[in-house]
Amino acid sequence: KLTAVFVLLRSGTTVMVDRLLQDCTVKLCLGSRDFAALFGCDFMYTEKDVRLHMKDIMAYKLFALAVLAIWLFVQEFSLSSFITLASAVQGFAFLLLARQAGEEGSMRGISRKMLFTYALALCFRLWSTLFYLGYLPVDYSGYFVYQGTDVLTLLVVVNLLSKALQRYPSADEDSFWVSVPIAGALVLGWLVHPNLDNVEHADAAWMSSLWLEAAAFCPQIWMVSRAGRCRSLTAHFVALSFASRCIVALFWLEAYPQLKIMSHIYGEGLVYDFTPGYAVLAAYLLQVLVISDFMFAYLRSARRPQMDSVMEL
Repeated sequence: KLTAVFVLLRSGTTVMVDRLLQDCTVKLCLGSRDFAALFGCDFMYTEKDVRLHMKDIMAYKLFALAVLAIWLFVQEFSLSSFITLASAVQGFAFLLLARQAGEEGSMRGISRKMLFTYALALCFRLWSTLFYLGYLPVDYSGYFVYQGTDVLTLLVVVNLLSKALQRYPSADEDSFWVSVPIAGALVLGWLVHPNLDNVEHADAAWMSSLWLEAAAFCPQIWMVSRAGRCRSLTAHFVALSFASRCIVALFWLEAYPQLKIMSHIYGEGLVYDFTPGYAVLAAYLLQVLVISDFMFAYLRSARRPQMDSVMEL
């Protein structure tokens, strides 16, 4: 009897806490909507819409708590932490894709070519960051937090790719010819790259990963633009990817002079070549530009009422 009473009390407490969290979330979302309205941003979602998408909102809250916990563990925040934060945001974006695939039992609307290219980009970057120190954050997140985030993201991407190979819709939906951008990314990464690792293949691999990331988003944007609509979580994936690219671009916008390499000696001074730094900025600018067109459509459609799982763009 005591065990039964304890189980009932525990389940009742769980239900109460869950309802309390949901009510707080609803009030926070509606308060944010009213605050945004003061600046002319009219988001037309209601309390019913918030409760309908409560799982998505709770996922974002859990991610924010995880980032806060890692930050408290690291106990240091510097400009280089933006690299780790961007990696974490991108990993969370792929987790949302995995959730969508799991709930719907389908990979429809998710580009197989995007998954393959991004997995390739992660492998090239990990080739550098797992064995060399040149491109790691200088704060404590560079001690396996950054690399661990990329490894976990790679596992999620490989899992999604395996599902895409088994349950894939019509090839016409994913018709972007990605082989040429992949080849171009590898060539550009080999021709122009920094030398922070002081190892030719590692430096070239890291630089190639940046161009590969830009190429990876092209098939997904192409698929969405042709359809004119996409699943809600797919839209969130692209939007989070855009946020991730902007975060890491902000870091390199400040830090790109550190990528200079000595060109030659002139008189009594040294002459440095800033071309590798400019190449890194160009790669991240290309990533942002590839997704920016989708973001305009996403922000415009976010103000309109949408179907439960499909977003019209």
